[in-house]
Parts: sequence; structure tokens; C-alpha cells
Amino acid sequence: MRLVLCLFSLFFIAHTNVLAQEDMNESYNEDFHNAILEFIEAKNEQLIMELDSIKGNSDSPITPEDIDILRRSKLLSKTIPLEYNEQVKYYIDKYTSANYRPYMNKLLGLSKHYFPIYESILSEVGVPEEIKYLSLVESSLDPHLVSRSGAVGPWQFMHITAKEYNLEMNSYLDERKDPYSSSYAVSQYLQSAYNQFGDWLLAIASYNCGRGCVQRAIKKSGYTQPTFWELSPFLPAETRNYIPKYIAMSYVLSDPGYYDIFGDNSDLKFDHKVLFVSNTIDLNNVASALGISHDDLKKYNPAYKRNLVNGSVQKPKRLLLPITQNTNDSLLYLALNDSKSLLYNDTEKTDEGSIKKYKVKRGETLVSISRKFGVSIQNLKAWNGLGSSNYITGKTLIIEKPINNQLAKNTKVATSVKNSSSRMTVYTVKKGDSLDAIANLHKGLTVQKLKADNGLRTNLIKPGMKLKINKG
Repeated sequence: MRLVLCLFSLFFIAHTNVLAQEDMNESYNEDFHNAILEFIEAKNEQLIMELDSIKGNSDSPITPEDIDILRRSKLLSKTIPLEYNEQVKYYIDKYTSANYRPYMNKLLGLSKHYFPIYESILSEVGVPEEIKYLSLVESSLDPHLVSRSGAVGPWQFMHITAKEYNLEMNSYLDERKDPYSSSYAVSQYLQSAYNQFGDWLLAIASYNCGRGCVQRAIKKSGYTQPTFWELSPFLPAETRNYIPKYIAMSYVLSDPGYYDIFGDNSDLKFDHKVLFVSNTIDLNNVASALGISHDDLKKYNPAYKRNLVNGSVQKPKRLLLPITQNTNDSLLYLALNDSKSLLYNDTEKTDEGSIKKYKVKRGETLVSISRKFGVSIQNLKAWNGLGSSNYITGKTLIIEKPINNQLAKNTKVATSVKNSSSRMTVYTVKKGDSLDAIANLHKGLTVQKLKADNGLRTNLIKPGMKLKINKG
């Protein structure tokens, strides 16, 4: 009986302790729940106070949507603050409206190709990743967009600014349309502008209206180090709207799923690899080897104006190759290393070497054949005894002749003498390089000579550039 009573006592004590523990847990859970609610309420009150300050004398009431946008803006902000006000709200409402949904889906689809390129370069140069959204405001990611003022490309560079940042523009290509080259240029511009103004929003504003314009506005305002919002009344109307557009675009596409924006499939659906080409190649042959159309290949390489990539050892050119399942590796090798051989219809052997011939198709002209084979119209006329009005469809034209042996010998001797006296080499610019540092690496070389030998107007250089080092 005693044993039974002892066991019952122990069971009663244990059960009592369990009940007490459950009461404590329930009380703890309730206290924790109340603490969370108090924290959320305090945060909301803080947001409401901030919104009161933002809205100022505005008659519009603070809404739950305002509180939600401000809260999310703070969570999504990285280096560049996604500040919130009535101007920003106007563009957020616009970009998230049903009418804008197709446009935003298109942008998000294109960004899958462009943003990884931007992010890599922005990180390399040391510029905030969020700058990538600026290209959407500038061009809607259309590399062929030309503004009313003549700005071109995904980053909308004016010709004079592009020259300042060493973007190449000629009859073969326009690097303002190249997402890699133009992204290096915009990164260098914005880094320099940030160093000048100490504020990323002002640096971005200067990209719209110019650094001189921002500097004049600061002087006029009387501020020493103003924020964009303090300086806004002194800036052009377009720039006053430019920053709210950028902030709204960054906010919406930082978390597009929240607004049911999921992205369309774009024509740039393949991953790609980058090659630097040091010879002249035909894009038609490359496209055939990849198993895609010429037009699709040009979409990955929008900077090229012709069907030719005119690379050289001194100035290699960047080529984006889509990675497809239909790629013929043998044809691709030929296209990248001896692309012209695939175009010739006939080859005639002579004592001097091979004469290449081509049968002209319907619709082709001397101009188109000149571009196709990288040969001058003057040589085509001279080699084939053509005048200005000759009908050439169906004719077989000489499109490449060997160099005269004696001339080649003389050229070789002259080149040898020149190289021995000039001691010219090629240097590939690496990350962190400057003209000063490169000049110091080579005895007797100066920054002035480096710039003169390479046709540089400024001291700005970028990784991957090839510089002639002439110490003669």
C-alpha cells in the first residue's frame, strides 16, 4: 500500500509540474506574441512619421500602400538608397499598372541576357550593382536606340562622350552598342562623378544632364554638399524626373514577382561565351557553324555594322558566341580561323601563290562584295578590269590576289628595320592598370608617348585594351 501511495504522489507531483510548465510556456508565448506586435506597431509608427515628413504640406493622406512601399524600399535598398516620395510613387504606380505589364515583362526578359554582363563589369570597376537598372530607363535595353539628341546604345552615349571614354566608332562597328564596352565606359563615368559629388544619385543625375550642369546647380543652390532632393529645384526638368524614374524602376524590378512581373522570353535566349578575334571573319559563316540565323547572331553582337569582324593582333575585337546544341565545331573552327576560304567559289594557283575567285549572285554589288571579303572596291575594279557601270551578276571575280614576291620581300625588310629600331610590343591592360604604371614598367616610356602612339585623348583605359608599347 505504501508503495502505491508513493507512486501516486510522484505521479501527482510530475503532473503538477507539467501543468505548471504548460502555463509558463503559454504565458511566454503570449508575451513573445505581444512583443512582436508592439515591435511591428512601433515600426509602423516610425514609418508613418517618416511619411509625414516626406509628404510635408501634401493634402493626400497616408495609405497602407504608402507604408508598404516605404517598408519594402528600405528592405530592397543596397548601396544606393531607394528613397520614397510623391514623385517616386507616381512612377511606381505607372510601372506596376496593367497597361505597363507587357513592357515590364519585356524588360525583365531582356535583363536575363544584359544584367549578368552589367553585374560583372560594375563589380570589377567597383560601382554599385544597382546601376544596372539605369540602362532600362535610358534605352529599354535596345542597343539600336538613337535618341533625338543622337545618343546611341543601351547606355545612350553621345558621340563626344563616347570618344572621351575610348569607345570605337567607325564604318565597321559602333562600340556604344556593345554591352561590354559601353558598360566599362559608363562605370568609369559614374565612378568619376561619384568621386566628384560624393553622392550616387547626383552622379546618376550628372549622367543625364552633365557634370558641369550639376556643378552649376550646386553653386546656384548655395549648398556645400547637397543631396539630389535638395538640389532638384535647381536642375533641369528632365533630370528632376530622371532620378524618380530610376528609383521606381529599381524598386519594382528588384522584386518583380511581388507585382506579378515574370518576364517574357526574348530573342537572346542562349547563354554565350566571349572570344577576342584577332583576324577578319565573316559573321555569316559563324552563324552557319552555330546553327542559327545571321540575324540572331547579330542580336548578340549589335555593335558590328557589317557582316565582317575586322579584328587584328593590335586591336582584337570582342565576339559573343551563343552556346547552342546545333554548333558544328569543325565549321566553327574554320569560320573563326579561315572564314574567307568558305566563301570562295574557285582558287587558281600561280607562281606567286593562290588567286581567289567568287561568282557574283543576283542582287550583289561591288559594295556588298567589298564588305563581304574585306577588299577595297578599287582593287576589285583593278583586278577585274571593271568600270563604274559594269553589270557583274553571274560573273566570276578575282577577290584576292597574292602579294608580289619582290614587294613582299621589300616590305619584310622594311618592317624588320622598323621593328628593330622601334622595338614595338603589345601590352594587354589588366584590372587596376593606369598609364603611369604601364609607362613605369617600360624604361624610357612616358605617358605622353603612350597616348600619342595609341591615339588616346584621355588617361582612361580599361581591362582588355591592347596598347602599343613603342620604346624606339
